[in-house]
Amino acid sequence: MDVDASHYISLLEGKLKAAIELRPTADETTWLLLLRLDYDGEPAGTTSFNLHGYSREEAEQVAANISDNPYLMKEIDEFLWGESD
Repeated sequence: MDVDASHYISLLEGKLKAAIELRPTADETTWLLLLRLDYDGEPAGTTSFNLHGYSREEAEQVAANISDNPYLMKEIDEFLWGESD
């Protein structure tokens, strides 16, 4: 476990939850956001995002409030269920 990492658990929408890990990278303005997703108590998948150009405080704000970020929520929906037209 990375001692510089931050960890969060978040209810995203409905029965979808995420265990979130925010890790620093060698570049001080890039962060690795790892998500382990569960739907209705069952594992639904794992995905990650790179956050470029963020301070630690800004990256922690994003990680703690993923459900408030429309871009990340859209990417998570597409990861789990694919594009629906």
